[in-house]
Amino acid sequence: MTQRAIRREARAEAIVAACLRCIARDGYAATSLAAIAREASVDKRLVAYYHGSREQLLDRVVRHVADQLIDRLRAAIDGIADPLEIAQVGFDRIWQSLTTDRALLVAWLAIKAEAIANVELQEGARYLNDGFRAVIREAWVGIEARGFRARMSMERMTLMIVASIQGLVMEWLAYGDTPELAETIADFQAWIASFARPAREPATP
Repeated sequence: MTQRAIRREARAEAIVAACLRCIARDGYAATSLAAIAREASVDKRLVAYYHGSREQLLDRVVRHVADQLIDRLRAAIDGIADPLEIAQVGFDRIWQSLTTDRALLVAWLAIKAEAIANVELQEGARYLNDGFRAVIREAWVGIEARGFRARMSMERMTLMIVASIQGLVMEWLAYGDTPELAETIADFQAWIASFARPAREPATP
């Protein structure tokens, strides 16, 4: 890659980072191309030059956020194959990685909410959920290799875990670390561990 190409890539990434900061600080509606340009200290025309429309830039931001969160999730459970350890140690790592960057979560949830009505953002908003599901399926392969089976279908189990994590994150963003949240997380960890059963045990219908 030439020096010119490196500079172009760095400027494009800086604009994505500026957009992320704007959304986290000011909300989706207030994040215009002009606001992003001011945050990135570039001319507004450069924002459009590198990323096209506002929606195209926001789609890139969604995928940027999703890739970071998915990488953190995968790293948190890497090398863990015991279901109880994934539920306890793995989830603790996941929770710590998710809650270390509040701005990242706020921006993700803001765009996710906007995507309900904005079809141009829906594919990007689904990207994170699909990535979370893929990581959970990968983890389950290791669990099954240890002789365990799921008590319910993979699709139902994955949906319940992803939806629950999102709900816990929203609770944390709204109220912070509370005793009630800590107790709920402990219950959730026990619930995750209960999904696995020895292969010889009959499955729940």
